[in-house]
Amino acid sequence: MRQHDAVDIVTIGGGMTASILASQILPTTSLRMVSLEQGPAQWTYPDFAHNHDSLRFANRYAMMQDLSRTTWTWRPDTRSPSLPYRQFGTFHPGQGLGGSMVHWTALTWRFLPDDFRYRSLNEEKYGRHRIPQDMTTQDWPIGYDDLEPFYDRLEYDMGVSGRAGNLGGEILPGGNPFEGRRNRPYPNPPLARSKFGQLFTDACEGLDLHPFPTPAGILSQGYTDPYGNTRAGCLYCGFCTRYGCEVGAKTSPLTTWLPPALDTGRYEVRTGCRVLRIETADDGRATGVRYVDRRGEEHVQRAEVVVCSAFTLENVRELLLSRGDAHPEGIGNDRGQVGRNYSYQINQAPAKGLWENENFNFFMGNGCTTAQIHDYNADNFDHADLDFLGGARIYAEAGQREPISSSSTLLDGLVDRQWGAGWKSMLGRSWDRVGTVGIEGDSPAYAGNFLDLDPTYRDEWGLPMLRITFDWRDNERAMHRFLADRCAEIVRAMGADRVSVSRELGPYRIDEYQSTHPTGGAIMGRDPGESVTNSYGQVWDTPNVFVTGAALFPQNPGANPSGTVGALALRTADALRDRYFARPGELL
Repeated sequence: MRQHDAVDIVTIGGGMTASILASQILPTTSLRMVSLEQGPAQWTYPDFAHNHDSLRFANRYAMMQDLSRTTWTWRPDTRSPSLPYRQFGTFHPGQGLGGSMVHWTALTWRFLPDDFRYRSLNEEKYGRHRIPQDMTTQDWPIGYDDLEPFYDRLEYDMGVSGRAGNLGGEILPGGNPFEGRRNRPYPNPPLARSKFGQLFTDACEGLDLHPFPTPAGILSQGYTDPYGNTRAGCLYCGFCTRYGCEVGAKTSPLTTWLPPALDTGRYEVRTGCRVLRIETADDGRATGVRYVDRRGEEHVQRAEVVVCSAFTLENVRELLLSRGDAHPEGIGNDRGQVGRNYSYQINQAPAKGLWENENFNFFMGNGCTTAQIHDYNADNFDHADLDFLGGARIYAEAGQREPISSSSTLLDGLVDRQWGAGWKSMLGRSWDRVGTVGIEGDSPAYAGNFLDLDPTYRDEWGLPMLRITFDWRDNERAMHRFLADRCAEIVRAMGADRVSVSRELGPYRIDEYQSTHPTGGAIMGRDPGESVTNSYGQVWDTPNVFVTGAALFPQNPGANPSGTVGALALRTADALRDRYFARPGELL
């Protein structure tokens, strides 16, 4: 076993949040940092030139985690057996230098002010009796105003393209009127809107709704970021989600935070490294991490601070695996909180339309060349006479649809089977004439949805897999019915010749992709008896261990998590740099 000289910070994972920490902490200090990344170092921008290989990237998941080596198990409830996740379905975690952000879709949201006070807002407006008995959702320990400066910094780091809706308290036409107050506009104008997105916009305006362009971590024009990185604008090539960007228009650690961090000479990313556990001393403090490299050799990297900066599920698993005399149930779990408040996200397309004389050119664009409404998100509409809490963003299908993967978009009833000559003929005629209106909705936390270590299945290194216990509840099913009707109204207003609507939300299925947005399991809070970390991601029972990413979320709002993940990472980076290393201890 090889022992490495101690560094100030070691991170488990080399993706978005690790690179943000390194870029903010190292340039103005003498600190040293190492990131241990399980994936390869191969994903760099020369690899992305002319990468239009949908079979390799979209269908064979070339940039995703290797499920043959380590994966997770799932069951819908505690009465059912769990089984391993062996083929990609419900989510697509990436691996390699830069992590999942290299192949992400790049929607970059700020959560709404109401999202940070889900429980108290609903209790105040509708009464405590409206909160289901097993719903464990909590208010965040911080609010929108606490994060606004960090949202702002993140957007300018990334060069986010969008249109402000609430600038300094003034509601601006064409933006999102429901967003929280922002101090600056987006650094770049919105991306060009797709033909289908424009049809959606016109229909929503006719219904007195408030459409606005999707905020995107994709440059709409050339941009030089605060670190001096200069990048080109989007080509609208149609190869975005699950692909690296061939011109660097899509923000990732490779374009933005890694260059200034690596330039310090005090940041090292070791790829092909699988962390086995966090090491602790007799007093319970972390001393570093134990890992194996690509050759199977075991190492220990000692550090003053350990940061769990991997994918949500892996962060929770590392805490649970790190058992010892001081923490017999795992780091952060002295009070049994690790794994609780696991949630996901309802990401469905309940309404489809067929426009018999239109072609929408879905083969071009990107995942953000579309339009949204937030009229039915969070508490932007009255729930007093409804049978659910929460809501969702409603959006028009964007560009980037590959014919080889488009059979699922065919209108219900056009064909009676998904194979054969008739299916191929209909796919050829209709794949570019069928469009969807979708939702991305709240996923509240429940006591019966949680993460723990599977007692049966183990990974390549003999360690227990993480077990996911999760299914939808009546609240989400009622929410889906309501939102499906709203989506159908929009599709009809868009002038579709034929419409199909799926009103019922079926049981959660791990084999169907929805989003790579699992959250919770190591949530932040004010009370160590109801959370794993404080608002900086600092673990209550092991204060030199920090957690970054969506594992911190008490529940999942109706928007992609990446913008909030990045803002929280910037806030933690400032606290570590300016306060923790000056006086180690609990950050208040």
